[in-house]
Amino acid sequence: MKSTEYKSRLNQLESILRDSHFLLQNENFPIHHFKSEPFPDEIPLVFKAISKEHFQLPEKTILSSEGEIVAVDQYLTRNFSCKRCVDRERGIRSFLQRGRKKLLILHYSGNSGIKSASFAKRSNKIIFRTQEIESLFSELMQESIHENYEEFFYQEYPGCHFNQNSNSGQWQKRSIECDSQILETVIKEDIKAILVLGSSAILRWDQEFCRANQGKVMSWNFANQMKIPFLITRSPEALSFAKSKSEEEYLKISSEMKDHIKKLINLAGDI
Repeated sequence: MKSTEYKSRLNQLESILRDSHFLLQNENFPIHHFKSEPFPDEIPLVFKAISKEHFQLPEKTILSSEGEIVAVDQYLTRNFSCKRCVDRERGIRSFLQRGRKKLLILHYSGNSGIKSASFAKRSNKIIFRTQEIESLFSELMQESIHENYEEFFYQEYPGCHFNQNSNSGQWQKRSIECDSQILETVIKEDIKAILVLGSSAILRWDQEFCRANQGKVMSWNFANQMKIPFLITRSPEALSFAKSKSEEEYLKISSEMKDHIKKLINLAGDI
C-alpha cells in the first residue's frame, strides 16, 4: 500500500469517527435498510417460554478451568439446591471459585456470630469479606509461595448462610454435612491438598483442636475412604484485625501463616 493511499484511508477513518461522535452525542442514528425490510420498531417481538431442560447440560459434563465444557449443570452453585441442612437460610453466592492450581482453600464469608459487620456477596468475583482482607491474602500468597492467589480454588465451608447465633455444635454438624461438597470438588478438580482458613476451621472443629493442630499437615479422611493432606491456619480476617491493633502481632501472625502455606505446598508437591 502506497503512503498516499494509506494516508487517504486514515483520513476517511478520522471522518467516520468524527461523525460517529456527533451522532452519539445527538442520539441521531440513521437506519439503512433495503426497501423490502421493515423498520426495527415495526417488527413484532414475540417471546416463547423456554423450558428449563433447554439449558441443561448432559449429566456427565463439567466445566474445566480453561472454560471448556467437561461439570454437571449448576456444579458451581450446587449449594443452592443442597437439602442436607434443614435449618439453612440460603446458599452463599459463588461458593466455589475455580482456579488452575490444585490447592483448595476453604473459608467462610457468612455471618457466624463472631463480631463483624453483616455481609453478603454482591459479585461472583468476591472471595473474602472486604477488599482489604483480599489484598492481605494476596500479599501473603505472593510472599510465601510467589503465586497469584487467584490461581487456586476457593470454596465456602460450610456453603450456606445460617442463623449466626447458632452454637458450636450446630456449626460443627453443618460443616460435617458439607464434607460431601468438599469431596465432590476434590474428585472432579483433582485437588492435591486443602488449606483450611480459620473462618472455616473454628466451625468444623473446636477451638482447642484448631489451636493444637494449627500448622500441622494432617490427613482428611472422607466417607469414601479417600484421603488428602490438609492444614489449618489463621484467617486473613484475623491478620487484618492484628494489623489494626499491633504491628508486632501482625508480623508474627503473617510469618506463621506464610510458614504454614509453604509447608503444605512443599508436601503436596506439584499442584
